[in-house]
Amino acid sequence: MIKNIKTYFESLFNDGSTDEPSDDKTIELATAVLMVEISLADDHIQEEERSAIKVVLLEYFKLSKKEINEIIKLAVNEVNHAVSLYEFTQFLNDTLCMSDKVHIIEHLWHIAYADSVLDKYEEYYIRKIADLLYISHSDYIQAKLRTVGQE
Repeated sequence: MIKNIKTYFESLFNDGSTDEPSDDKTIELATAVLMVEISLADDHIQEEERSAIKVVLLEYFKLSKKEINEIIKLAVNEVNHAVSLYEFTQFLNDTLCMSDKVHIIEHLWHIAYADSVLDKYEEYYIRKIADLLYISHSDYIQAKLRTVGQE
C-alpha cells in the first residue's frame, strides 16, 4: 500500500528531478489517513473535522490547497480500503522521531475535538494509534491535555 501511495505521489508531486517522491509527502499522507480515520470513528466526517484536517495540513505541513484536497481524497480512499493502520504507523515509526509522533497524536486530538464532541470511538482509535506509534501513556495524556487547553 505504501508503495502505491509513493507511486501516486510521484505522479502528483514529483518535479522530475528524482524517481521517488519525498518521504515528506508520504508522511503527510500517512498522517492524513490517521486524521481521516479519527474523523470517521463516529461513522461520518463532520464539516468541522474536515476543516480541522485542512488546517493541520496547511499549517503543519505547509501544503497548497490543491495538495490538501488531493491528500484528503487519497486518505479517505485509503481508509475505506485499508485492513489496518499498521502500515501507516509503521512507516511513521521508521521515519519520525518521538516528538514528531507525539505531534501527530496532538493533531488527532485536535481532529477529535473539532466538532466539540469526543466520541468514545475517537478516543479508542487515538489510544490505538498512540500504541502503534510506541507513544507512552504519559505522552498520550499530555498531548490530550495540551490539545484540550487550546480548544
